[in-house]
Amino acid sequence: MIEADAAVLAESIRRDFPVARTPRAPARPLTTAAKIIDCVLSLRKPYTTVVVPRVSRFMDAHPHVRACADLRALVGAYATPAAFVAAELQMNSARKAAMVLGVVEYLLDAQRQFNAPTEEERLTMWARWARPTDYLLLDVPNFKLAGFQYLRMHFGADTVKPDVYILRYVQNALGRMIAGRPEREVQAVYAMERASVLLGRAARSVDANIWEKATDQALPS
Repeated sequence: MIEADAAVLAESIRRDFPVARTPRAPARPLTTAAKIIDCVLSLRKPYTTVVVPRVSRFMDAHPHVRACADLRALVGAYATPAAFVAAELQMNSARKAAMVLGVVEYLLDAQRQFNAPTEEERLTMWARWARPTDYLLLDVPNFKLAGFQYLRMHFGADTVKPDVYILRYVQNALGRMIAGRPEREVQAVYAMERASVLLGRAARSVDANIWEKATDQALPS
């Protein structure tokens, strides 16, 4: 099924996006801590108006909070994770707070299996080694496949984030319901990755093509 779906998707992408999206260098590279915050805040929130300014302000306010351990220590300095999110990210969301802390704890543990001198290198190795279904291993309420995939992309994995735009595109191309069916959402990720290979394109480039067209916005990188 994956090969057949990938062939259909490749043809659809080739037709809709004859020119692959060329990645641009980010205006401001994100630290590990900022990548985690960016990932969590982006779930079901407008990216350019809500996420980008908050991440930028956080980096300005805390230039030395860079690694997972730094972020965990800062969150721990507050009475609750929700208090951290309210004060530092100007958002009233206990759910987002739990996700930030949960993802930090997960990445601190996950990187331990990789032997590299820096956290950035270890997390890059993790992101490229991990698979979409590994999101099931996270004990983080409300942090599901889309968040996990976006987290992997932040650390260098060439894959796609199955958000509403990607899932809608796959649904329209394949002619069957995808969103809301976890097993089909995972299949959609694998099919999009394979379609990208068939096209000779980076999967994250295809992801950006679809997102930018659906939102009429330009990604920063």
